[in-house]
Amino acid sequence: MTMQNMMRGAVAALIAVGGIAAPLAAKTHQKSQPVRYEYNGRTYNSYEQCRAQKNKAAKDGAIVGAATAGIGSALLGANLGEAALIAGGGALVGNQIGKSKKC
Repeated sequence: MTMQNMMRGAVAALIAVGGIAAPLAAKTHQKSQPVRYEYNGRTYNSYEQCRAQKNKAAKDGAIVGAATAGIGSALLGANLGEAALIAGGGALVGNQIGKSKKC
C-alpha cells in the first residue's frame, strides 16, 4: 500500500462518514418544539383543550359563586328574593373569576 492509496482510503472514509452524519444532523435540526398552551398552571397540547378547560373553569366558578353567595345570604337572614338576587350576583362574579386567565 502506497501513501497515495492510504490517502484515498482516508478521504473516502471521511466522505462516507460525513455523508451519513449530514442527514442525521439535518434531521435533528428540523424538529421544532410543539406548541404548548398554558392555563391555570397546566399545559395543554392544543388550543382547543385549553379553551375547553377555561370554559369548564368558568362554569365551575359560576356554580361555586352562586352556591356560596346563596348560602351566605340565607345564613345572614335574607328572604328568598334577596337570596336569589345575591346568588345571581355570586354566579356572575364566579363566572368572571373562572375565565379571567387567557390561554
